[in-house]
Parts: sequence; structure tokens; C-alpha cells
Amino acid sequence: MTITTNPSYRRAETFVRSLATPGFFDNNGVTLHDGRNTVKVFDTPAGRLAVKSYGHLPLFNRIIYGTLRKSKAERAYLHALRLQQLGIGTPDAVAFVEIRRHGMLHRSYFVSQCSNLLPARPATEQFARTQQGADILDALARFLLHVHDAGVLHNDLNIDNILYGITPSGRYTFQLIDTNRMNFYRRLSMRKRLDNLRRLSCPTPAYLYILEQYARRRNADTESVQLEGAIMRLMFEMRQRLKQWVKSALRNSRSHGIGYHKAL
Repeated sequence: MTITTNPSYRRAETFVRSLATPGFFDNNGVTLHDGRNTVKVFDTPAGRLAVKSYGHLPLFNRIIYGTLRKSKAERAYLHALRLQQLGIGTPDAVAFVEIRRHGMLHRSYFVSQCSNLLPARPATEQFARTQQGADILDALARFLLHVHDAGVLHNDLNIDNILYGITPSGRYTFQLIDTNRMNFYRRLSMRKRLDNLRRLSCPTPAYLYILEQYARRRNADTESVQLEGAIMRLMFEMRQRLKQWVKSALRNSRSHGIGYHKAL
């Protein structure tokens, strides 16, 4: 078992250690998301904390993460610290916990401060109808440019992984979440930037508007950036649909095979 706690959150140590107790995570907290990974919120002596559980790993991944690669929880923790060092908003990294069995990673948890910011998706869906929506996307384009200028590629730059809020002075502020899949470079080419932005799963009008504002702030040709970005996004979406189709076809073939063997 490995437990690492941010020195700034010593008050959370007892809670963090309790995550290693069998059944504690499953039977406590309030669930925010329950899918391949599970996210819950807990009220602790260190305040409201969000805990992401990375579970249900295939055997191969359990071996790899137990020996050759950092776990997703450790990467999420280290990347969040790195983002803050670069001046990029993200909820405070509190701790990570790894539980191993027979030398293989069984389960891991990433603990962070629970953000009070809002999901950015609604702003992308209504920006054309309200001035505030457009203002938020203007600020979002500046934020994404700052992220890329710092050499950061968030490899799951889904719009749902971006949060926003408004400071008392009226300035928009943003945070990145789901930080385990990231790469850090000294500088990024325009192609790498657009390849990253194509992952923004927002309505097309909002996506093109973000590209336009991004290009203007980088003194790039807006039409060329929008055209290349639109093509890259289209190709990305086509590949995603193909993957889903293949997965669905494989599931159907397996289920039909099982039915066939049972009939025999």
C-alpha cells in the first residue's frame, strides 16, 4: 500500500488512510459519477474533498501499473501539482492512495479539493443566445491559449473536464480536472494545439468561435485555423464512431456466440 499526502493537507491524513480500509469508499460519501471510474464527495476535517476511484483494471494493466508505470491516481496527483506550478487552475491535489495485491495494482484513489466552479458545457450550448455565454468563451479561449503556451497537453480535453467561475471583480477563472492523462512540453506547434483542441466536445458553433478567438490572440489567420481545426475534429469524431461501432460489433458477436453454445 502506498499513501502520499500533500503537506498542505495534513488534516486530511486520517481520512486519506481510511480509503485503504476495505468497503470504506464503497459505503460512504456522495456519488457524483459512477462509470468506469467512480467519483465521490466526502465531508472531512480538511473540508469537502473529491475522491476518484480507479478500479476494475484488466490483469495486464494491473501488472503494468504495479511495476512499470505510475498509477492513474499518482499521475493525477503529480500533474495537478505541476499545473499549479505553471499557474494553471486545477483543484488542489490532496493525496493519492495505491492498494496492491500480490505485487499488482488492485485499486487506486486520487483525492483533491472539491471545486465550487461550474461545468463549462452549458456556456458552450448557450453562447450564441446570450452575451455572457460569448464572454465566457472569450475567456475560455484565453485560458486554453495559456495552457498551451505553458506546454501542457491535456489528453482528455473534453469540455466536461473544464470548470469555470467568476471572481468578485467579475473576471472569469477556469480549472482543469481529470488530470491523469497529460503531457508537458517546452513548446507546442500549432498543429499539436489544434490536435488537442479537436477533443472539445462542444457544439460546432461554440467550437468554431473558440478557435476564432484562440487564433486572434495568437495572431494567426482565423479562417485557416478554423478550417484545419474543423477537419481535424471531423476526422477525430469519425474515428470515435468507428471505435464504438467495432466495440458494439464485438459485444454482439460474443453474445451471439454464447447463445449459440448454450443452444448446443
